[in-house]
Amino acid sequence: MLNMTGILLAGGRSSRMGTDKALLSVNGETVIGRVIRMMSPAASRIIISANDDEKYAFLDKEVVHDRYPGQGPLSGLDAGLHAAATPWSVVAACDMPFVTEEVFRFLARKAEETAAVTNDEGGFQAIVPVSGGRIQPLLAAYHRGVLPSLEQCLSSGRLRLTEWLDLLKVCYVSEEELIQELGPGAVKAFYNMNEPLDYKQAMTGLS
Repeated sequence: MLNMTGILLAGGRSSRMGTDKALLSVNGETVIGRVIRMMSPAASRIIISANDDEKYAFLDKEVVHDRYPGQGPLSGLDAGLHAAATPWSVVAACDMPFVTEEVFRFLARKAEETAAVTNDEGGFQAIVPVSGGRIQPLLAAYHRGVLPSLEQCLSSGRLRLTEWLDLLKVCYVSEEELIQELGPGAVKAFYNMNEPLDYKQAMTGLS
């Protein structure tokens, strides 16, 4: 399998949740701890993109800080990819309680297939799933070649993920392909939590 870096995006304020989403408990472990456990088989090194070293020290993972503070997920992606030593990285938000090892392996495999048939300059720069009728850029794979476009957007205040993706050569993975490869449960992996009700519903789904 292609050598990959794993990047956890944990720099959000969690203002709607009222507490740090990453540290919520899911079946006896933190959400971020579970995401790391699921990501580990597909990534040789895992980086947490956050702005609080102490909060995540118990995870014993490298924490990198935003180079463009307060600029949302694009800034977290920039920090993580800037620190990554591999051409490709798998990326996940820290608030996905149902993400699976199989999803990360699938993303790594798609990146490997891309690397095998194209060169770094001319091939895809991102592998982005589509689920529930929406693109899912926070559970995806990115090539380090996207950094110049990230920096361009961040320095000019264009912070929408979709606007940035429009600048890239993206391999969008359909929901049909996800289900075909990973089964009907694959769609659940993209569930994320923003509010207390989301967490309550997640706990109901786990019981």
